[in-house]
Amino acid sequence: IESIREMAGGPGDEAGAEAGSSLSAAGQDLKRPLARAHYSGLWIGEAKPGDGLEDQMIAPNPIKWSLSLLPSPSFPSAFGAGFFDDAGDIPGESLLFYSLKGEFNPETFEVKLSKSYDSPNISRDLTVEYTGKLQEGPDGQPAITGTWVNAAGASFGTFAARLEE
Repeated sequence: IESIREMAGGPGDEAGAEAGSSLSAAGQDLKRPLARAHYSGLWIGEAKPGDGLEDQMIAPNPIKWSLSLLPSPSFPSAFGAGFFDDAGDIPGESLLFYSLKGEFNPETFEVKLSKSYDSPNISRDLTVEYTGKLQEGPDGQPAITGTWVNAAGASFGTFAARLEE
């Protein structure tokens, strides 16, 4: 997990801000992963708020995604789900479920995900957009690093998640 935190970067970490645009993150040498029929399973990591959001008091969020990336021209070629069990910002709902849907480009290894919450108490307009790149982490495991944007919440940052196998 610590290497994933380093890959995600953090406020003031230039490598983290560039994590989704190169094959290097936070001083770690990353390379293209081996081609597979799919990259599926439990992805664990962290999403961190970006510089300038200190006044919003946004805490880093753990990532625990059940996610599949398929080298397919069909949409969605990236899909999954997850949950928060410590959500304190929605009254009466400490457990929040969400869906992940998007695209995986097997030529460029780019990943685009849209996270939408599965709750009648949360507007359908509230989505978090993730843009990143699938790479091979320092330990040889597939990892996605990149940036996230919550337009409705006026927040953004970096993220990294590693496929657990």
